[in-house]
Amino acid sequence: MVSRRYLRSGKTLVLAAVALAVLWSNPQVLPVNKPSWMPRFGEPGPPTDRQQPQEPLPRNLTLHLLPHSHSDIGWNLSFEGYYHASVQQVLRRASAELWSDRARRFTWGDLAFLDMWMDDEGDTANGVLAGADAALTWRQVLKELMLRGQWEVVGGTYVSPDEGLTTWWAHNTIVDAGHRTLATQLNATTRVGWQIDNFGHHNTVPHVLSNTGYSWLVLGRMAYRDLYDFASKSTLQFEWRSSEHEGTNGLRTHFLAEHYGLPSTAFDFDHTNVCDEDVLLGELQQLARRHVRQYPAHGHVLIMMGDDFRFVHAARAFGCLDRLISASRKHESWRDMKLQYSTMTEYLDSVQPHLDAHAMRVHGGDFYPYQDKPVEQYWSGILGSRPYLKWLVRDTEQIVQHVEALVAMQRMRGTRAAWSTLELHLEFCRKQVAIGYHHDAITGTCTDDAFADYVERLRTAARVALRIGHVALQPVDDAEQQISAAYNADQHIGSAYNTATRDVDNAARDWLEIAPAQCTDSACVGAAVVVTNTLLAAQDVVVRLRVHSGSAVLVDETGVAVQPVHVQAVDSAYSVEFVVSVPALGARGVVVGNRTLYADAPMLRDQIITAAQIEQTSLRAELHQGGVHVRLRSERNGVVRIESGGRVVRHQMRSYFTNPYVQSSGAYIMHSFNLMYSIVFWIFGGMLASGLALAWLVHVGTRHILWLRHVRVPCSPIGANGTSTVGSVVAAAIGSVCGAISVFYAAQKVSVDRLDDWTRGHGVFLLAAPVFCAAYVVGGALRWRKRRACVCVASTALGVFLALALGRAWQSRAMTFRSLQFTVEHSDVCSTARAQVTEGTSVEFRLCADTPYLLQASTLVHAPNNREIIARLQHGRGRTLELFDGASMRQRRASMWTPVPGTFYPAPLLARLGELSVHVRQPVGVSSLSAGMLDVLVHRSMTANDFRGLKRPLIDKHPARATLFVDLRPDADPVAVNNRVNTPPLAFVLPPHANISPHSALHSAVPHLSLVGIRAESDSVDMRLLAHRSTDISMHELLRNTAGAVRVHGDWSLCNVSAVQRTETQASHVHLRGGEQALFRLQVDYDRSFSLSEKQHKN
Repeated sequence: MVSRRYLRSGKTLVLAAVALAVLWSNPQVLPVNKPSWMPRFGEPGPPTDRQQPQEPLPRNLTLHLLPHSHSDIGWNLSFEGYYHASVQQVLRRASAELWSDRARRFTWGDLAFLDMWMDDEGDTANGVLAGADAALTWRQVLKELMLRGQWEVVGGTYVSPDEGLTTWWAHNTIVDAGHRTLATQLNATTRVGWQIDNFGHHNTVPHVLSNTGYSWLVLGRMAYRDLYDFASKSTLQFEWRSSEHEGTNGLRTHFLAEHYGLPSTAFDFDHTNVCDEDVLLGELQQLARRHVRQYPAHGHVLIMMGDDFRFVHAARAFGCLDRLISASRKHESWRDMKLQYSTMTEYLDSVQPHLDAHAMRVHGGDFYPYQDKPVEQYWSGILGSRPYLKWLVRDTEQIVQHVEALVAMQRMRGTRAAWSTLELHLEFCRKQVAIGYHHDAITGTCTDDAFADYVERLRTAARVALRIGHVALQPVDDAEQQISAAYNADQHIGSAYNTATRDVDNAARDWLEIAPAQCTDSACVGAAVVVTNTLLAAQDVVVRLRVHSGSAVLVDETGVAVQPVHVQAVDSAYSVEFVVSVPALGARGVVVGNRTLYADAPMLRDQIITAAQIEQTSLRAELHQGGVHVRLRSERNGVVRIESGGRVVRHQMRSYFTNPYVQSSGAYIMHSFNLMYSIVFWIFGGMLASGLALAWLVHVGTRHILWLRHVRVPCSPIGANGTSTVGSVVAAAIGSVCGAISVFYAAQKVSVDRLDDWTRGHGVFLLAAPVFCAAYVVGGALRWRKRRACVCVASTALGVFLALALGRAWQSRAMTFRSLQFTVEHSDVCSTARAQVTEGTSVEFRLCADTPYLLQASTLVHAPNNREIIARLQHGRGRTLELFDGASMRQRRASMWTPVPGTFYPAPLLARLGELSVHVRQPVGVSSLSAGMLDVLVHRSMTANDFRGLKRPLIDKHPARATLFVDLRPDADPVAVNNRVNTPPLAFVLPPHANISPHSALHSAVPHLSLVGIRAESDSVDMRLLAHRSTDISMHELLRNTAGAVRVHGDWSLCNVSAVQRTETQASHVHLRGGEQALFRLQVDYDRSFSLSEKQHKN
């Protein structure tokens, strides 16, 4: 019989609760499903995968074998490396095997490889088929297989991009490039999206795909808690609607219950010759038993039969699969089941009737962040890996996007150029940008060789695009030769540049250069500098120019001298900076000419204006530009207090230390560091408990302990005989404080090397001995008995838990504990304050003439190993993150119990927290750990491997610059400002005779012609006439005659509009999806009749 006193103490209830928690965390011993909010420890899959008593499979079940090969566009090898190592053989051999047997099927989802194969040998005789078929080209073979329904191309996107880091323009460009490639290479299309290897899924994807002709989407990665929720309710086929884009049609979605790979290694025929029919058929039945309950009850099970770069040995694989299908028809256990080959479309057509007759689950959110396993396996590391590549992708995207619009504007103005040639090379540039957005490229999850290949592709695309802009502005007869020369890596690119570029690898990309052949002191034939703007508003831009003649002059198109804001003699050249105001959708020019032609203009050598260097180290700095004043004050721990107009923002560089011996953060995974700090706590707590226990053991029956016999504590309630709850409260308080202090001490005060030693068991005595002695002294002095000692230890654990959960900002530490010293530089272009944070990290704060309302906080980082570098900004009390991808603002707010890695989200263009708006020119990861605190992940380098497929650790020694544009105006429209930040003008050097008269696409020089522009900031917008002069054109007449409307994705990149999208009958509105734009050229005839003529540049 259990005593009442024992029951009243609550120990039985506590023990029962602990036992239940242990049982509940181990699903193998529970007969019921576990709630989705419960943690899962080491489970291989969702709870429906457990080995319960096997229920019979449904009758008339069809198992669809889907042979496929997933081929990454660069990963452990480069794009071309994979093509020559395996992909070319897979495409050849799979085609040959399908040709020999019409029952076989194959699915391909990586269009870039198919494009490379067709360009490489699409028009070459195959030479491997039997008889006369050997003369067929590979293109003919593949087209015939697709017509037969044996070979299916799914996805339709040129690559499978990372969905979180991709901008709206890039999403649409990747889809458009893929569809054009599929149409031109194979005269085919697809209606099935294929995103089976993306690291989380965002609801921008169903919005894009549902509006471009897709009816299904196949996904492959879902956070394990979401997977449990969908699978346990048999809803892994659902309708996905974008919650941020109202009015968008939903997209039916099939989620793979398990990895897209093979059912088991026994099916890996590229690495085994064994084909045991009984074993393999048994495994297929087990797989069907697991999957059938996770989908609607339509009686069809999809079995993925492939993996990364599989079917190199296609004959062996198809031979065994043929035997399995044949054996299943004779096997007794398969009498109620059917095994067959299928393509993805054939499987989806099979389940379509059931889904049409039954309501599907509707999902409006997304699947981010991605956590593939329990215990904090968040794939947040991809947001900070290889930041230089992230910046280069976006820089190249801005150039290509701008040149697309420039070509469209020039065509609208009726200028002469080889448009087909330009479009051919522009398509190459789009494809390279698409490759840069691949989910193993922009995420940084690639080897050094693949990284170098991506960088070279993007730099080539930038050179080619800039040369296309040259030809569009100044048509030439040898356009093909000029553009082709830009493919050469040695081609000088100083004749054009992106005015926003600041390349840490190649400073030549940051300047225009007038070649010595055009202008020297001895002879200066001159040149025209043309600056183009594709924004819907005028822009002031600083142009950086290098001239090899001090006698050159700068004049505008009317011959009036242009006043430089900075001229400096550098070696044998002159570095010149001047400000140009460029009209909306237009261009402005400046002539660099000879003094003999412009006698009134001063020469450059007479205008040398050097920046005033203040060679002092100071804790304070003041920046001023364009009437905006910013005060900087350095505080402790590297904090910089930024004050402007009554607003105060604090900036600090911090880092997370990752221990490769505890939890291996790598290219993909970012760990929360709780385990590392917990190890320190276990040492701390163990010694605390040991010291208290020893004190109690020695103290039993006495009033003193060892040498503490003379210590007296006058407060009796906490003495040995005290029964008041005050003693327990004091013990709990001491324990809680000790626990919190231990976490703070480990995270903020212990050196990284010492912490690393402790977690590996080295030098533990330095932590254990003081804690043990302190516990022994306190326990003896306060004469604690075992109950209060236990309360103290338990409270210490509670304090540690609360400190780790609620004090997440403690888990990173300042990169320096001193105050920063500023070096200030003032000029008419920019005011800059620089400071060195550590040996490899520096920050600078810039206020420039073109954007005086934006403070540029720029960080140049050489990341040390096992560090994750963040920039922390603090302002106000905002709690909800708003992220912008070019089409919509998405709100994010993590739970207060979420570990640090789970709070990071991708910010492609803009992050806003309350009144704090931060614009970026490269995708970053952002987090908010407390009110008003914004953390931006800027760099990381790891020596450990997180074993997610990358064969080598991500040791990134490439320097990177991350620039945050902090808006100093609380009431500014963040989207409009972001368009300004991410639509920088381009500058070109043209021949001196080029037509550089100021022009804007909004004002055509042709009589009676005006341009009408429509921009959709939301899903339904009022139409705005952007014309040079007012007109009384009725909306009804305008919309009734929109036969030639040109739809524009993102910021003025053009593609066609279908007839359905043009039939709008409302007289006051035109419907465009959010983020889209349209350009029209309106012809105004004298009889007041109106028509729209189509001006497009895409075939």
